[in-house]
Amino acid sequence: MEQSGDIAGGPFVCELCGETEAHSTDLYTRKSRRLKEDDYRREQSTDAQTEQGHRWAHRNGYAVRKVWKDLQSAFKDVRRTDFDRALQALAAVEVPALWAYAIDRFSRKGAEDLLKAIGKARVIFDMDGLDSNEPRDRRWIINRAEEAREYSEILSRRVSDTKAEQRDRGLWVAGRPPWGSPCRVTVACRTT
Repeated sequence: MEQSGDIAGGPFVCELCGETEAHSTDLYTRKSRRLKEDDYRREQSTDAQTEQGHRWAHRNGYAVRKVWKDLQSAFKDVRRTDFDRALQALAAVEVPALWAYAIDRFSRKGAEDLLKAIGKARVIFDMDGLDSNEPRDRRWIINRAEEAREYSEILSRRVSDTKAEQRDRGLWVAGRPPWGSPCRVTVACRTT
C-alpha cells in the first residue's frame, strides 16, 4: 500500500507500545452507548477497536501517535470533541493518516462528515477494507457512509414510532411512566 506523505522527523514511537515505525497514524474509536463509570463494559468496544487499530498500524509500518475516543452517537446532532480534534489534526498535517474500525464507527451522518477528511489525508476503514488513498475505494466509502446514514434514519424512525404506539397504549418500555399517566399493564408499571 502506498504511504501517505508523512510528517518529517520519523521514525515515530508508538504511543501504545513504544515500538518505532517509519510512519505515524492516529486511531479514532467510537461507541454509541454511554454506560456508568463503574460498568466494566464502558470501554470494552473502544478498547477492542484500539487493539485492532494498533495491530493494523504495525502490520503496515505505522506507529500510533494518538488514540481519539468518543462515547456517544455519530448520528445525532451532538458534539464529538475527539472526532473534531482528530479531523483538526489531519487538516493541520500533524499526522498523515487516520484509522477507524469501520465507516459507521467514524460517522453515521453520511458523506458530509467523510468529505471533511477524504482527499485531504489518508483515512483507513479497517473492517470495511477501504482506504481513501485508493481511488477505487472513494466511491465505496461515500456509498457506505450514505448507507450508514440511511440505516440510522430508518432505525430512529422505527424506534420513535414504536415508542409512540406503546405510549398510546399505556405501555412504558423504560423507566417509570410519567406521574399521573394511565398504565394498563401491571408488569410494566410501578405503583410505588
